[in-house]
Amino acid sequence: MYDLKIVNAQLVSGDGTAGTPGEIGVRQGRIAALDRTVPGNAQRTIDAGGHVLCPGFIDLHTHCLPAVNENYLQTGVTLVVGGNCGFSPEDIQATAAACAGGCGPNIAMLIGHNTVRVAVMGNVNRKPTAAELERMSELVRQALSAGAVGLSTGLTYVPGNYTETAEVVALARSAAEFGGYYASHMRDEGDGLMNSVRETAEIGRAAGLPAHVSHLKVRGRKNWGRSRELLQLMDEFAAGGLDVTHDQYPYTASCGRILLLFPAWGQEGGPDDMRARLADSAQRARLKNDLVEHIADVYDSDGERVVITGAPDASLNGKSLADLARAAGRRNVPADLAETVLEIVARFPGQTDVYCVLHGMCEEDVKIIMRHPRTAIGSDAWAPSAHETRPHPRMFGTFSRVLGHYARDLNLFPVEEAVRRMTGLPARRLGLTDRGVLREGAWADLAVFDPATVLDRATFDDPMHYPVGFDYVLVNGVLTIERGQPTGSLPGVFVGRTGN
Repeated sequence: MYDLKIVNAQLVSGDGTAGTPGEIGVRQGRIAALDRTVPGNAQRTIDAGGHVLCPGFIDLHTHCLPAVNENYLQTGVTLVVGGNCGFSPEDIQATAAACAGGCGPNIAMLIGHNTVRVAVMGNVNRKPTAAELERMSELVRQALSAGAVGLSTGLTYVPGNYTETAEVVALARSAAEFGGYYASHMRDEGDGLMNSVRETAEIGRAAGLPAHVSHLKVRGRKNWGRSRELLQLMDEFAAGGLDVTHDQYPYTASCGRILLLFPAWGQEGGPDDMRARLADSAQRARLKNDLVEHIADVYDSDGERVVITGAPDASLNGKSLADLARAAGRRNVPADLAETVLEIVARFPGQTDVYCVLHGMCEEDVKIIMRHPRTAIGSDAWAPSAHETRPHPRMFGTFSRVLGHYARDLNLFPVEEAVRRMTGLPARRLGLTDRGVLREGAWADLAVFDPATVLDRATFDDPMHYPVGFDYVLVNGVLTIERGQPTGSLPGVFVGRTGN
């Protein structure tokens, strides 16, 4: 007797091969049988209506914490990897414990370099002492011992931006001792893109572990079109024996703290340091000059391309820098936009208070990167908080957008290949053999969707809409989405470095 059978399905295995008609029997959270027909009774039988039945999607790049994370379940995601871009909980063991009975999708976790550095040194611009470096290394080892899947960096953020390559290599070696991988939000995704890829590869080689580039992109109009050069360089590293992969979200805009517009020197310390810096006329003038250069260089002097998405003052959300400048009697020019940024930061001087959507990429580069066979799909998102009234649409639409818009409508690749990039490929990166695959004995993390209708509905102007086309989503054999609606079940578990 099976707990559940799914019949009349098109089985798509997650390895890129063509789908085949079939059925699956689920028992005690795992796939107990799959074949053209599965004999035997079940407590419940679901007719998939000829739709695709595939492994649940694995999102390699999120900032999720143990929580309901319903926006992921609604788009077929059954495992999220948190702790990316150098920011994670410090105590991985406590994070694992927090998953019990309160997670929608399963969750794995990286240990963040920025988190470790702040815990040991604070947000300061200097090299660590030998004792501090050893303490950071020990925190990384503790995290991997508790099940973290690897080390992440955010070298474009502070304090990661203050860090020399040798420091990261030392910490990555600690992760390598436990079989982890290295994931990096690289130092520069614009003018310094190629050197940043070289640094990522150098860290992977020197530390002896796989290297993974987070949200691969080409930022800034003058760099548009360099995606082929970028991928060729990564292919050279792979040909040389480095295990190197990357993930991508299917949009031409990123999302991050407004302080991403700031120079690294202007972010040292905490909120009190920021207040003092802005109150000092010489430092404020220097900040403004650097902001003017950044806005002109990356965003073509156009404040319409930077939009506030999450601020403590909800009236700012959905407004571009140009909107806010004009409301203050200014113009959409770099000097006035820079002054507007300074005023916003002065209101909310904390490091995490205000988020923006940043339009800095082009569609052709997105498509070229997406076609590459080592491109996994990752949302770079999280469960939106109460004050995020205009979040990036990737929080709701990432996986459905790839399936519907890019695979089906633009015909970039077959649906089976789209599924591989969401299942088998990320499972390999994580070293998992019992998730991201359809086979007997694997965990019953499953998604059923209609390839003819699946589509994202979230837009930049109106982002808070779930996709259409997902019929059922199972996590560890438990229905979390049924006929497109959440069931309220939260069966997700912590998935450690060696599974669970």
